[in-house]
Amino acid sequence: MDKAVAEKFCDDLGLSKEHIAKYEKLYSEDILPAISRHYLSHIVTTVEELINEKRKQEFLAQIKEINANGKSEIDYALLEKSVNKKILRLFSIILKPVGNGKVKARSHLIGGYGVLITYWDNLEEGQIRILIAHELGHIANRHLFGNKEAASEEGLASLFAYIALQDRSDFYKSKSKQFTREFDLQIYNDVVNMCHKKNTGNR
Repeated sequence: MDKAVAEKFCDDLGLSKEHIAKYEKLYSEDILPAISRHYLSHIVTTVEELINEKRKQEFLAQIKEINANGKSEIDYALLEKSVNKKILRLFSIILKPVGNGKVKARSHLIGGYGVLITYWDNLEEGQIRILIAHELGHIANRHLFGNKEAASEEGLASLFAYIALQDRSDFYKSKSKQFTREFDLQIYNDVVNMCHKKNTGNR
C-alpha cells in the first residue's frame, strides 16, 4: 500500500498499521491465490444462475404437486423462499484441477444436480481458460438448450468458448477501464466518498 494512503487510513479513519498489515496479508496470502484458481468465475456463475432459474419453476411445481397429493409435509413456502433467494441451489458447477488423464478437460454430471469440470493442472493458465470455456459450452448445450445432437456438440461447445473468451477480452480492453483507477489515492478517495460520506445509502 502506498505510504500516503496508509497514513490517511490511520489519520482519517482511525485504523492502525497493524490493521493494514493484517488485511493486506489476508488478501495477498488467502484471497488472491484463491481468485487465481477461479478461472472464468463470472462466466461460470452466470451459466450456473441461468440453469438454476430455468429449473426453478419446474422444481417448485413438482414439490407443490407432491404436497397437494398428500405425499409429503414439505414446507412449500419456506422451500420457495429458499429457492427464490438462491439459498437453495438446484444446479452447481464445480472446477477441479487433476493430474494428467485421458483428456485435458472433461465435464462430469453429478446426480443431475450439477457438473464437475476437471482439467489438467499442469497447463498454462490461458490453455485452462480455453478448456473450461469449452466445457461450459457443453453445459450450456445440454442444460440451457437441451441439445442432444452428438455430431454438432463439440462445434457448439467451441462456438460458446470463442464468444465467451472474445467478450472477456473486450471487457478487459475497454469496459473495465471505468472500474480501474490510475492512482492509489484516487482509489482511497473513491472508497471514502462512497462508503463514509453521509446520505450515501450505504448500509
